[in-house]
Amino acid sequence: MKKIFIIALLASIFTCAAFAENQDLSQPRDESKWSDITYVTAPVMKILESKDCYVVIYQKKYAGTATVTIPKSWNNFKKDTPRKLKFRSIKNPNQSFITVVKKGGEFHRVILSCPMQKNNSLWGIIANNLEVEGADKETLEELDI
Repeated sequence: MKKIFIIALLASIFTCAAFAENQDLSQPRDESKWSDITYVTAPVMKILESKDCYVVIYQKKYAGTATVTIPKSWNNFKKDTPRKLKFRSIKNPNQSFITVVKKGGEFHRVILSCPMQKNNSLWGIIANNLEVEGADKETLEELDI
């Protein structure tokens, strides 16, 4: 029984090796099929909500934090244009992150991956009487990572 098993195992190994040898994996890559979409991610420390925008406090790569303002109007549906802001629900607030997607080197979309319950410690509130700078902008500036 052992001899039959060993013979079958060796036969399958040699068969796989023979078929693997015939594959040409060194084909040149066609750059015309490559995508021009790039993205940058950063961990989110806090999301502050005001009546017109979200202020996201994110962690820089090596040290410190930075903020970015995202208008709430980017999440509204418009018939001709795609949404610029998308929320992705996750359960753990410690794993929250922001993703900035660029298409052709220009801003395309922001994705916030965070818990959607507003009673979570990740979410905060900005007073209604405070005006936040950048609440009506059209594109997102470069993230200071």
